[in-house]
Amino acid sequence: MSVGARSVAYTTAVVTTVAKPTDSFSARVARRVNDVAPAERRVAERLLELGPEASLLSAAALAERIGTSDATIVRTAKALGYSGLAELRRALVAHAGDESIGRRLRRSLEQAPKEELFGATIGNHLAAIETLARNVSAELFQQAAAVLNASRRIVWRGVGPSAHLAAYGQLLSERVGKPSAALVHTGTSFADELLSLGPGDAVVVLAYGRLQPHVGVLLDRCGALELPVVLITDTLGRKLGSAVHTTLESGRGAPGLFASHGTTLVLIESLVLAVAAGDRDRAEESLGTLNDLRAALAGRRVDVDMR
Repeated sequence: MSVGARSVAYTTAVVTTVAKPTDSFSARVARRVNDVAPAERRVAERLLELGPEASLLSAAALAERIGTSDATIVRTAKALGYSGLAELRRALVAHAGDESIGRRLRRSLEQAPKEELFGATIGNHLAAIETLARNVSAELFQQAAAVLNASRRIVWRGVGPSAHLAAYGQLLSERVGKPSAALVHTGTSFADELLSLGPGDAVVVLAYGRLQPHVGVLLDRCGALELPVVLITDTLGRKLGSAVHTTLESGRGAPGLFASHGTTLVLIESLVLAVAAGDRDRAEESLGTLNDLRAALAGRRVDVDMR
């Protein structure tokens, strides 16, 4: 199937997905909990009690926390209608994402006394990084890096807070000598940015939570132009399927807490380093030229650290 055909299939799939309501995690537990074995019922109830924290734990850590076996955790996921633990985790993340931003902020502030919030935040970031390492294998990362290295230009797309991350990706890419652009407009202004896409581009899309219309329009445009897409997301990977070349699952910090884009920054910087590694001479020459230009403007050396 051609990329263009996949784009048409994607559009149909999205309409179906949006039009058909799906159970939240809590609704699914309430509907099925009386039909599962006692051990699986206990696990399901404990998952609800643990809330978003559960999505960050490995099967072994989750089993230890609940006081059961890895196998029972997996059986519970399947008894609730999920394909396995990975899909259950995504459901927990989506469940946490449905909460209001005010409630998530309140939970973040209540997780520790204010004098301990710094340490608690670091702990949340470390847990999120561990989850990122589980979700993004070396093979998946290399697939994404290969797409970017083979491109003429990297195009980063993000809106809201992610717009700043897209601009950061553009800045780093250009510093290592890779032509780049950031598409950050919304509404009809986005059409002008879409018009700039062309042969040889590879697109990195930062999209989280619910599927928004601008993502669908962008993917349709990429499909029509046969441009590869790398998707950085939390829960949208399965909805978009073959409309993207590679999906890198990266949540926004600890689910259920105030959003953090630390893991996305790690991914962006790693991808840019992979692009630099793909052509080290170009990257070093570009950084050298950048430092020369900075010196000419400042009247003295103000080098970008090249270590």
